[in-house]
Amino acid sequence: MPPADNGGRPGGAPGSNTRHPAGIRIVAAVLAVAALVLGPIGYLNAISAGDDSAAEWYTLGFAASAGLPLLAAAVTTVAGDRRAALCCLALLAWPLIYITAIHLAPGPA
Repeated sequence: MPPADNGGRPGGAPGSNTRHPAGIRIVAAVLAVAALVLGPIGYLNAISAGDDSAAEWYTLGFAASAGLPLLAAAVTTVAGDRRAALCCLALLAWPLIYITAIHLAPGPA
C-alpha cells in the first residue's frame, strides 16, 4: 500500500522514514545503553548471589541484554529505520562479549 493509504503522510519516497527519525534513534540509543549497562550488572550479581536469588539475577541480566535490543529493533523497524534496527540487532552479540570477559578476567589474588 502507498503510505497515504496506510495512515502515513502523503509524499516522500516509499520506504523513507517520515516519523521523527531523531526521536526514534534516541529511544533506540536509550534502550541500547540500558542493555549495555544492565546486562553485565545482572550477570555479575548472579555470579555473586547465593543459591536463593541467582536464578532471578540471571533472568534479569539475560532479559536486559537480549530483550532490550530486540525491543529497540522492533521499535526502529516499525518506524522504518532499517539501519538503526540492524545496529540494535548487532547488540545481541554483547552477552557473548561480556560473559567471556567476566570469566577470563583475573580473579582476586
